[in-house]
Amino acid sequence: MLKYLLFLIPFQVAVAQADTISFTLNKQSNICINARINNSDTISLMFHTSNTGLNVIKSSAETKIPLRDKEGIEIKTWGGNAETEFSKNNSLYIGRQKWENLDIFIDDNSGPGTDGKFGYDMFENKIVSIDYDQKLLIISENLPQKTKGYQKMKMSFSRGSMFIEGTLMIGKEIYNDHFMFHSGYGGAILLDPKIAEKYKMANLKTISTSELRDSFNNVFKIETKLLPKIKIGKKTLKNVPVSFAARSSEIPMKVFGNDLLKRFNIIFDFQKNEIYLKPNGLWNMAYNVKK
Repeated sequence: MLKYLLFLIPFQVAVAQADTISFTLNKQSNICINARINNSDTISLMFHTSNTGLNVIKSSAETKIPLRDKEGIEIKTWGGNAETEFSKNNSLYIGRQKWENLDIFIDDNSGPGTDGKFGYDMFENKIVSIDYDQKLLIISENLPQKTKGYQKMKMSFSRGSMFIEGTLMIGKEIYNDHFMFHSGYGGAILLDPKIAEKYKMANLKTISTSELRDSFNNVFKIETKLLPKIKIGKKTLKNVPVSFAARSSEIPMKVFGNDLLKRFNIIFDFQKNEIYLKPNGLWNMAYNVKK
């Protein structure tokens, strides 16, 4: 059986011109976009800013999506190793964008109501804007002319994931770090228990307990507390839910999820590895905390 890691998926190049694509947000704050794979009917895919390549869930692969040239594979996830299948030589259509000769990995889970997910690497050397006020994903070759009110920050990349700087604040204690920019995670902040211990967060008020499942049904027990302040760039958010896994992962978890990130309209400059953030109409929306 071929061994392969999710973050080593080969990059595939989009071939169409600038495009404006509508999306919806589900209850878990996932960005859901209509698409087609090969000659399928319309399906829903989640845009995942900390994933590479294209993944579909097993149930949709069996009933909705005609995949080509499947092989067995072993992969590594947050919860450990998993065995699955992948398919070669596929085509993906989103708006006027088209990708060909794609590998597709088959998962158990994706965002609720979606048939799979696609990663940020589909837009190499592009400018991608996410407008949560208008529910639009805009793909272009050049930065928008109007960037007033946006703050520019650097993006970094590691093991197939995107990272930005952030600051967690507890009283006089200040913790600066790089956090995974993870639109596929529906919570606000997720930390590995070792990070939580390092940041001395045990005494924060607990507001909920729940479970988190990765793409292959590996389960993490989650405890969520209330973080007094978080700063991203020059913007400060107060009383933000921060969740801690009950066990460590082989892939370190320092995550900004989309319940936090959706409060900014975003411009990704994948030409210069820079990101622009501007508070939007969701800024004061209540956080989605499981009771």
